[in-house]
Amino acid sequence: MLRQAVHLSGFVFVFILFASKAMGLFLLFSLSAFMLLYQEHIKKPKKTNRLEKLIRHVAFKLVRKDTNKPFLGAFWFYFGIGFSFLVFPIKIAMVSSLILILSDSLSTLIGLRFGSHKLFGSKTIEGSFVFFLSSLIISSYIINPVSGLLCSFFATFAELVPEFFKNAKHKEIINDNILIPLASGFILLLTQHL
Repeated sequence: MLRQAVHLSGFVFVFILFASKAMGLFLLFSLSAFMLLYQEHIKKPKKTNRLEKLIRHVAFKLVRKDTNKPFLGAFWFYFGIGFSFLVFPIKIAMVSSLILILSDSLSTLIGLRFGSHKLFGSKTIEGSFVFFLSSLIISSYIINPVSGLLCSFFATFAELVPEFFKNAKHKEIINDNILIPLASGFILLLTQHL
């Protein structure tokens, strides 16, 4: 639940990026760089006191327990949002980011709570259905229903891709926080031009 709160914090950046693209990109890439650099300090602190140890302990509980690189998921999440606004028109970038923020969070929460039918790896049919439905609502409302349907299909597929390549996923070579906004943005851009 707490990790999904990081996803929901992406709303703030979407609104900042919508208001001022330059300011939003600066904040997102700064935050991403900070998380990437800070993980090294958390892994190997030189000198700590009790408060720092407690903060580090809580931080490790909030991030993935199976990784030796904490905050890397958050780095790719914020980087994915920033990259969308860098390469896509504002409306498409906003939809792509909202799909990453909302659909990915909802699919995780529903999949963990109600998911009883495994699809691939840790993904469930229930979670993937919620991902598809929420991304369809977002993209259809902001862009149009036809583009929304295609976007939702490819975004849902992009969310599943890391499950097919477990080894690459664990090495952080493939990350859905980049794949989801890129796939949805590309499809929306393509359908807008067609």
